[in-house]
Amino acid sequence: MDEQLIVTLKIGELKSIINECIANTLNQTTKTTASEEEALLKRIDVAKLFGISLVTLNQWMRDGRVLYHRINSRVFFKKAEVLEALNLVKRYKRA
Repeated sequence: MDEQLIVTLKIGELKSIINECIANTLNQTTKTTASEEEALLKRIDVAKLFGISLVTLNQWMRDGRVLYHRINSRVFFKKAEVLEALNLVKRYKRA
């Protein structure tokens, strides 16, 4: 793999190759980011993320500070919604 390859390309061709590589990379990262944000988190994970107790998380759920979803008797949180709430908490602490 230590072989050297000398290739002659026009500037337009090189730009096209670079743009294709960038577009492919962006598409791959966007797909993984979208699936990560759709991930469901458990109560304990959200409490750790905020650095709060489960009791405080329950109160925040009742107050509507954190959106949650029920599946039968279990409570889950969408990661994107939790991150949005986390940003709101950080802004509130700065003010």
